[in-house]
Amino acid sequence: MNKNPQQKTKKINLSKLFDELYPLHRTILGEEYRKSLRIFGKYFNFKYLKFKTGSKVFDWTIPEEWKIYKAYIKFKNKIILDYKDNNLSVVSYSIPINKKIDLQNLKKNLFSSKTMPGHIPYITSFYKKSWGFCIQDKIKKNLKKGNYEIFIKSSFKKGYLENGITKLKGKRKKIILLSSYLCHPSMANNELSGPLTLLGVYEKIKKWKNKNFSYYFMLNPETIGSISYLSQNYKFLKKNMKAGMVFTCLGGPNKKLSYKLSRSGKSSLDKLYTFYYKKKFNHLRNFSAMFGSDERQYCSGELNLPVGQISRTVYGQYKEYHTSADSKEFMQIKKIENSINEVERMLKINDWIFPLKRKIKYCEPKLDKINLYPSISKGVEMNENSKKIKDKNIDRLNILLTILSYADGDHDILDISNILKKDPLEIIEVLQIAIKKKLILE
Repeated sequence: MNKNPQQKTKKINLSKLFDELYPLHRTILGEEYRKSLRIFGKYFNFKYLKFKTGSKVFDWTIPEEWKIYKAYIKFKNKIILDYKDNNLSVVSYSIPINKKIDLQNLKKNLFSSKTMPGHIPYITSFYKKSWGFCIQDKIKKNLKKGNYEIFIKSSFKKGYLENGITKLKGKRKKIILLSSYLCHPSMANNELSGPLTLLGVYEKIKKWKNKNFSYYFMLNPETIGSISYLSQNYKFLKKNMKAGMVFTCLGGPNKKLSYKLSRSGKSSLDKLYTFYYKKKFNHLRNFSAMFGSDERQYCSGELNLPVGQISRTVYGQYKEYHTSADSKEFMQIKKIENSINEVERMLKINDWIFPLKRKIKYCEPKLDKINLYPSISKGVEMNENSKKIKDKNIDRLNILLTILSYADGDHDILDISNILKKDPLEIIEVLQIAIKKKLILE
């Protein structure tokens, strides 16, 4: 891991970084993916984890690298589709092909989107040898009968899958894993919004003066990348992970973030986003093993790791999804910046969610000895049925006494928030005083 994760990094312009990354034809392995990963690595100071083609990772096998050079469809010597115009126009991992074919057979390998007829869909065939083209539906409908010349120049070779990982160390052994994927070609919300938000959050957390937990940040090819990482690190994660989140689809028009619960629904982030969902701060989704991203791998089987997922405009719930319409204009850099700030806010609160334990185990500590209890008790003795404590100092004393009463190793700040019906930030403010005064163990 990084020897000096606090080192200075380049100042980030998210818009320029997006423009640098967007044209690259990323897929699960290969040169364009590695180039993209190393662009992010300039900021993250990544350690790179490599898995060779043919390696077994649980029930999966690392595939070969694929490279596309040229592809087109011609009709009567006129090019009607050209890969160089849009890198979504060839099915990812298409095998080489060079032949003439009639329209009926061509359409078997021609993909379009009826809901977005003016845009090109994104289709893959990572683990099955096949070929295909992706085309606007309005063009597909107007294709004339006859013979078409189809040409794909691509190659396969043994290579390696690569994950980028870094960490920011905190006081406690427990870790928070934050990850995103980087394996799609030119799409914005469904591809670059996750890594860009992850980078922004990394830059924010790096500036925190104190961190209670350690934070691991990872970029990987979706599914096969997380499976590869888990194949070598699942024991460590089972022992040390407190919570995690997968970042995906964090741009787009939606106003509120949407959190997908982990399979167990019991992590600190699950509890936190559920707490704020009740206050209408964010949307909440139940865990699904069928739809989603890498959280499906972290949560699967006996692993059942506490990893949720955070999105804004959720995959499959907008018509631009997996098409060329998923552009920078649709995603909006401003929405990424909003996501960065909102996710950091929740992680700051989550950093204080741990079992509260007192130094003095029994009864109330004598708070006046450390100037935390009024020397004159007038106004402190109150009716327990009072609906609201108006005096700020007495209100803080109430929070402190409640913290101390429930600090038995089985309660945390969210429990106190629910008991007192107060925002966790208010509880954290008083908790920090209690820790400073050595009333609560760190």
